[in-house]
Amino acid sequence: MQHENTYSKGQGHLNGHAGPQEPNDSVLDLRSILDKVLSNWYWFVLCGIITVALAWVYLRYATPNYLINAKILVQDQQKGGNIPGEELFQQLELFSNKSNVDNEVEIIKSRSLMENVVRKLDLNVRYFTEGRIKQTELFAKRPFSMHWLSLNDSITAIGYTLSPQGTDSFSLNRDDLSITRAWGDTLRLPEGVMLVERHHQIDTVAAEYQVNVVSIDAATADMMTQLNVSIPNKQVSTIDLALTTTIPEKGEKILNTLVDAYRQASVEDKNRIADSTIDFIDKRLQIVSSELLGVEKNIQQFKQDNQLADLSEQSKLLVSGSGDNMKQLTDAQVRLNVINSMEEYIRDEKNNKRVVPSSMIVQDPTFVGLVEKYNTLQLERERQLLASTPTNPVVVNMDRQLAGIRGDLLSNIQSFKKGVELSIEELQRNSSAISQRIRKVPAAERVFLDFSRQQAIKQDLYVFLLKKREESAISKTSNLAIARVIDPAKSDARPFKPKRMLVYLLALMAGMGIPALWIYLRGLLNTRIQGREDIKGLTPVPVLAEIGHSADREGMVINREGGTHVAEQFRALRTNLQFILAGKQEKTVLLTSSMSGEGKSFVAVNLAAVLAYSGKKVVLLELDLRKPKISEGLGLSNHTGFSSYAIGRASINDIVQPSGIHDNLRVISSGPIPPNPAELMLLESTEHLFIELRRYFDYIIIDTAPVGLVTDAQLLGRFADATLYLVRQGYTFRQQLEISKDLYLYDKMPKVNLVINDVKASRSSGYSGYGYGYGYGYGQENGQKKGIKKLKSLINN
Repeated sequence: MQHENTYSKGQGHLNGHAGPQEPNDSVLDLRSILDKVLSNWYWFVLCGIITVALAWVYLRYATPNYLINAKILVQDQQKGGNIPGEELFQQLELFSNKSNVDNEVEIIKSRSLMENVVRKLDLNVRYFTEGRIKQTELFAKRPFSMHWLSLNDSITAIGYTLSPQGTDSFSLNRDDLSITRAWGDTLRLPEGVMLVERHHQIDTVAAEYQVNVVSIDAATADMMTQLNVSIPNKQVSTIDLALTTTIPEKGEKILNTLVDAYRQASVEDKNRIADSTIDFIDKRLQIVSSELLGVEKNIQQFKQDNQLADLSEQSKLLVSGSGDNMKQLTDAQVRLNVINSMEEYIRDEKNNKRVVPSSMIVQDPTFVGLVEKYNTLQLERERQLLASTPTNPVVVNMDRQLAGIRGDLLSNIQSFKKGVELSIEELQRNSSAISQRIRKVPAAERVFLDFSRQQAIKQDLYVFLLKKREESAISKTSNLAIARVIDPAKSDARPFKPKRMLVYLLALMAGMGIPALWIYLRGLLNTRIQGREDIKGLTPVPVLAEIGHSADREGMVINREGGTHVAEQFRALRTNLQFILAGKQEKTVLLTSSMSGEGKSFVAVNLAAVLAYSGKKVVLLELDLRKPKISEGLGLSNHTGFSSYAIGRASINDIVQPSGIHDNLRVISSGPIPPNPAELMLLESTEHLFIELRRYFDYIIIDTAPVGLVTDAQLLGRFADATLYLVRQGYTFRQQLEISKDLYLYDKMPKVNLVINDVKASRSSGYSGYGYGYGYGYGQENGQKKGIKKLKSLINN
């Protein structure tokens, strides 16, 4: 038997198909998504208000973090090393060495420098005051200070509660400690010795303060994580310092102290050269002063012993004649003395890691250059060790360079020493010649000349040493730091965290995302039919009509006045039914569904009533013999019905009874529930019943059992001209639509069409009114009112 459905264009049933045909995959419907959002707008509004309110509370009580910035300029005096072929290695990028600025960055980031700042500012001790919601840290305006004279490094974290007891004393409490002392007392605790000093800010005796104490190492590690040191541009020698803190003035104090400590350390490095030179000169002055004093005592004693008041005229002439020679000999001996002292200093292994006193160097250009290079490299090595270890390749390279330069210094000194010694030998030979000339001078006078010569040598050396010491002292006072402060530490006006606009934006996004996620998960996890789009994607059966939600699912919605939207939808069903039952002899309509509770009886009664009100003679058959509802809902007797007629205990006239709804509507009840309903459908009496009913009635409406549970509906399908398959929104399972698909594709029942029952108007389900969107506005208006009521209820709750 072939059927032709002209009602649903594009979804018609083609006869003679070979087998099931799957519907096309549905694509993402943006309109459907928008409708779902609009139908749940009150959830978006409510969640948005809640999340924004939570964001405001978070910003109200969150502790802000400020960014402290400072900038310094470093004198980059990098010099090349002595590695052969270093330039070639640099061009091939096989050898690299950090610039002076990079080294300074590592020094600033060193733990020792930060530890000095922590100890100086007592950053391991933090002070808090209790507020209504949270604790507030105090720094500059704290009412008292805890100075730890000694603190065990093994402590982790200790918390104290300090309560001022008037202006003279305080109480200190801990888990296992409670003491009362006067301000300024020194407390000996298990973790160390502490001094508590009172400030003038204390204005109440009832306040309590929380004090948290950690070890110096822990505080140093924490501060190093908050410090950021970077080079903004490799083309310049500036360094940017940044520190994050919750108290702006605390961060500025820490950063300025760190910069001061770094600059002071660089000055101390330069002063070490001057201090080494001064120390060397002081030792030599003691020796030369002692020798000069001994010579002067010998002259005094010689004059006393020989009763000499003045030299003879001959002695004056000899001294005058040998003056130039003596002066040259004296200068040469002074240089030799200095060279010997310098050679002894350099050869001493104790001085290998110390700088060479530059002010004592003999004025030889080659030697002076070597000494300056040696001192510069020695200082650079010591600065490198602040951020590296002695095994670092850079430090090892410097050690090799220092050893090479030290060897060059010794070679240069020995060469220069030989030249001076040759000069002295020549001068001594000249002196010997002069001595031969003055042999005739009295012996006493010759001895006096020897003493005078020794006195001149020692006196010249002593004056030379005094001059060099003053020069070294002056150079020490003129030493400046390697870095200059460009911008002192300054906090940003606004905290960089939390960012207010970002927090509000994230809160608003969360407010929109939570209901959107809930809608998505609800749709993803829902296994029941929610709207027309679900049906289109699961079955090719055309939709004949949509019946809206009614409060009374078993009652009548059709009457003479009939103005409800559900009644209008049944009239639309009646109109659409005419396109299916196009033939004059097509008058039997069978209603079935997947399971009980989908509204077959409700739709059957109201469909029969709307047909009766149109002037047609209609008979309604209650053939759901297992669970009859129509006769009970209409208040009709069910003692005699279809089952009685099928077994021959009643005639047609006995089972046809008025409906009580309209004169054109008759009802055949199910009768007593039989033990074998399916067998009754196969009896000849059943076929005879439908033949007789077709003669007297314009429409025959059959209410049957669910086809998904029993076969009654399929057995009665041979008497029907059209099948209305009931699907209830939010009740019918998605997989149950496979039953209607199977019936439709394999022609198991005539002209199968879907009727969507209990449609609740909402944008998400695609319904803005009844029917096919003709839209009298009932559903839309009710949906809006319902949404407003939900929103008010949620807010009140």
